Amino acid sequence: MAQFNEKEHLQNITALSEELAKILKNAMIVVQNDYKEIGDLSKMAKNLMDGKRTPLLEMNPEGESRQGKYVLTYPEQKPTLHFIEKQQTLQIPAALKQFLSQEDIDKLQQFGNANRVIYVDEKGVATPKYVSLDKETNTLATMSASKLSVADTILGVTLTQQQKENLKQGNPILLKGLSAKDGGENWDAVVSVDALNRGLSFKKVDLSIPKEILGVKLDKEQQQQIKNGETVLLYDLRSAKTGNLFSATVSLKDGHLELKPIQDVPKKLLGLELTEEQRNQLRVGESVSLTGLTSNKTGKLFDANITLDADKGIIFNFKKGEPQAVVPSAETKTNEKALKIPLLEDAAYTGLLKKTPSISLDKKEVVKEVLEVPKNEISTPKSLKK
Repeated sequence: MAQFNEKEHLQNITALSEELAKILKNAMIVVQNDYKEIGDLSKMAKNLMDGKRTPLLEMNPEGESRQGKYVLTYPEQKPTLHFIEKQQTLQIPAALKQFLSQEDIDKLQQFGNANRVIYVDEKGVATPKYVSLDKETNTLATMSASKLSVADTILGVTLTQQQKENLKQGNPILLKGLSAKDGGENWDAVVSVDALNRGLSFKKVDLSIPKEILGVKLDKEQQQQIKNGETVLLYDLRSAKTGNLFSATVSLKDGHLELKPIQDVPKKLLGLELTEEQRNQLRVGESVSLTGLTSNKTGKLFDANITLDADKGIIFNFKKGEPQAVVPSAETKTNEKALKIPLLEDAAYTGLLKKTPSISLDKKEVVKEVLEVPKNEISTPKSLKK
């Protein structure tokens, strides 16, 4: 690996800035429906050398104008400025078209990134790439997966090994409690690999915990506990599908609330209404004495001391010499299934947070087609070194 030469790097930036000054003599930067002066060309040159594109430019705004961006390409290892003209509709190069599914295209148009590693053919070799959409020009940008370096910590948040691996595979991740640069409040974001800007992009999201979940009101302490990653137990949630009451653990996971139903004490047991005090006593492992229970088999009334067993359910303890009994499962177990409640302001991002497997290609499936060298190239600045 070649050692970085700062002096040579600065000379290249200067040479490229001088070349840009000639090319962009009559150009303006497009800002929405207005224009502004180009300004610092050295910054633009540095971004080009980092693989980024220029801002959207209006070339020759006084005459026959055209809009687009410049990017630095390296045909035959020679650095060359290439103009990418703005298109009216999405343009997919032939070299990419065969490797993008309709789902990939939909994600590019909706989110700006394909959100997975895409293998493209480069001289017969399947090369992993990240692909993003430049919405200003309606063209695609690619970045080699080998160019991505994921830090251990991003804006004060330490990444798990799984989060780092997900990013390397092109999958978005949710990071909570990112540090604000200006010292303001921490914020949450969906983080994606951005091939256009040669790094990571951040979509700020609102992960406010609702004040009420399926009919059960949460106090501020419970809301904060869930937001901090703790698990909270909620009783007597009402199923949106069946209308039945059930209890569940609630936790925050990947931008949604995850509810896992648990076995709990019913409000009514064998014909007898239980008080909240009695239910809470059973939940914490205490024994409760009940009078006037109705037998499912005989219809007769009976009395018993009951306890809650996490595995078996409610245990009936009778007088000495009589066997224990377990309450029928229909009265202690719930048929409710685990469910997820999206919290992200853009609910579609919730699905993206699931890991998307990369698609690897057999040699037979790799099309022997070299990536196209863009047209409309401008001669290489003589003073710009390789």
